[in-house]
Amino acid sequence: MTTLPMNQDDPKEASLALFNPFTEGFLENPYSHYDRLRETQSPYFHAALGQWLVTRYADLDRILREPRVGRGEATRFFGHFEPDSAIDRASRGWIFGMDPPEHTRLRLLFAKAFTQRRVEGLRGYIVTKVDELLDGFAAAGGGDLMDGLAHHLPVAVICELLGIPAADHEECKKNSSALIRLLDPIITDEQQAAAEDASAFFLDYFGRLVERRRTERGGDLLSAFITAAETAETISPLELVNNSLFLFGAGHETTSNLIGNGVYALLRFPDQWAALRADPGLAGNVTTEALRWDSPVQYIGRRTMGSLVLGGTRIAEGNLLMGLIGAANRDPERFAEPGRFDIFRPRNQPLSFGAGIHFCVGSALARMECETVFRALVERFPRMSLGAQVVRSPLFAMRGYAELPVALS
Repeated sequence: MTTLPMNQDDPKEASLALFNPFTEGFLENPYSHYDRLRETQSPYFHAALGQWLVTRYADLDRILREPRVGRGEATRFFGHFEPDSAIDRASRGWIFGMDPPEHTRLRLLFAKAFTQRRVEGLRGYIVTKVDELLDGFAAAGGGDLMDGLAHHLPVAVICELLGIPAADHEECKKNSSALIRLLDPIITDEQQAAAEDASAFFLDYFGRLVERRRTERGGDLLSAFITAAETAETISPLELVNNSLFLFGAGHETTSNLIGNGVYALLRFPDQWAALRADPGLAGNVTTEALRWDSPVQYIGRRTMGSLVLGGTRIAEGNLLMGLIGAANRDPERFAEPGRFDIFRPRNQPLSFGAGIHFCVGSALARMECETVFRALVERFPRMSLGAQVVRSPLFAMRGYAELPVALS
């Protein structure tokens, strides 16, 4: 998309000139745009979007923890879903979109089922699956790392966690890719229709899977949810189905992108790849710095539930806030030389998994997957390098690669 001439006297056009994720070159490097925003003002009221853009680390960290900032019953922060559409029905009751006390009720249920012991129990499966995928990647002589590894591992892991049969993995992944488009500010009619079809698929699929697990319990997370729900009676049937859908989508899309973003950063900064090669135990550091340097989730949406002062600006109740995670993670007031990828960075606490009551429940699992991948790659392919031209995903909200070609030697 090309940039159109802007009338700087028009507040909406002036806002778009300062921040427009659909201008040419934005997806390749959004961080220079974030820098201009941060230097102009934070929070910054974007007239065209009708939202306050939050770009500084301290401000975003605060609104993620602030009781006067919440979701406010908003299922989508750009436009609205058609009432009673499949998309509308599939998004009802997501824990991600709830405020206390409803959020607290479901979070307690998640904590009972999504335990550290259950996550740790997946370690052997993850190691085996990574080895299996890398065997195939090596046999092919390298190629697109997204297609050969990053798009498949997280899907397999979240399906294993939820008890989704292996035969259904690819169909679920295909429909999830259609749904993820809903996170972007603008989607086409064709993308909206595909998301509607995908929502209908998941409502039916997870509805049937939940009913099957009611009579055929297993060691999977969905069975644990059902058992906990029957004991405490704290979740409705629709919430159970829809939060299974939410966990599936959230459990693999971000992790796939984090793997790709981390590998690209390591190979773009050869000194960091060399450091990992010398000590593969630094894979955890790589994961944390990849989360900061190129966050797979670029923004969060919130609404003010009361008046508050943010960055010296008073924001009234009922205003929409767009927290730009990618900008906050590159804030020079919080991170020295923020544009440098540094796996030895001290006090490295990116906001990519959120903070406060909405801190990502699956963060430990995502970290385990990425650490396993980074360690396995450097041990098996120490001479790996970037191949032909990489291709960015066209999405703004979920930042990653559509294609990431690498050479193994």
